[in-house]
Amino acid sequence: MEEIDEPSGKHRLPRQIGAFVIDKELWRGEHSRVYLARDPKDHTAVALKVLFAGRKNDAQQQRLLAEREENRLRELNHPNIISLKDAGEINGTPFLSFPFIDGLGLDQALARKNLNTAQILQAAVKVCAALQHAHSRGIFHRDLKPRNIIIDKSGEPYVLDWGLSWKKGDAAKVGEQTIAGTPAYMSPEQARGEEKKLTAASDVYSLGAILYHLLTGRPPFEADSSWKTLQMAMSMPAKPLSELQASLDERVDKVVMRCLEKDPGERYPTAQQLGDDLQRVLNGQPPKGPSMSGILSRIFG
Repeated sequence: MEEIDEPSGKHRLPRQIGAFVIDKELWRGEHSRVYLARDPKDHTAVALKVLFAGRKNDAQQQRLLAEREENRLRELNHPNIISLKDAGEINGTPFLSFPFIDGLGLDQALARKNLNTAQILQAAVKVCAALQHAHSRGIFHRDLKPRNIIIDKSGEPYVLDWGLSWKKGDAAKVGEQTIAGTPAYMSPEQARGEEKKLTAASDVYSLGAILYHLLTGRPPFEADSSWKTLQMAMSMPAKPLSELQASLDERVDKVVMRCLEKDPGERYPTAQQLGDDLQRVLNGQPPKGPSMSGILSRIFG
């Protein structure tokens, strides 16, 4: 078996990792790599995710991420959530394998301008259904971003990367970060590290930020540092999408801007309700908006 080397400046493609035969590298991050590989058990193509510790004190964190992603995916069963094939360790290095999906991450689709507005909204409706499935089980993704949603060649989306997900009742573990996620897509409450206040509305915010990026070409907030981006997300209102994309349907603008409200109570309370409004827009109807009971509840507590 070929030794697994830690990430470095050298991009050496291993021929084999454990019993997995490697075809090519699909993605490389600071602490993980994803390969197109052949599963020795059934000879099918898989996406093999290997989590590396860049420093010795990262090893525990990487095991936590791998363990959490494995556990979450064993709890979830939805056609728009990536399914887990196998998980374990090779020479002490955690790995997870998934059925290979021939498609593009939303970040790649954005760069290539592969999706029109209708395709973006259609995919988002299905992502909402996937999130509703997770939320109904008390699981919140916490790291929704374009790279973590892949679209296959038929336009079907899949939500990936559940390693940072949080479940009601979870206790913080040693080595776990207080603030977890990607700054450009994090809700204000997540940016403040208020994990106990996370609800479905937090993932709704992140999906709204993804839609904002896909439809305007930029995320709602971006700065020259992660800290400044978080500060903007916590304190500044996002510009309406129409200011950046004048031709955009005002109904789409209304739906996305509701997702990005600072107060979670002002957002869609569930992913299902967001998906329903997106479907209404696709059908040529106006979004339903907040219910009167919800408005009164926020006013009078």
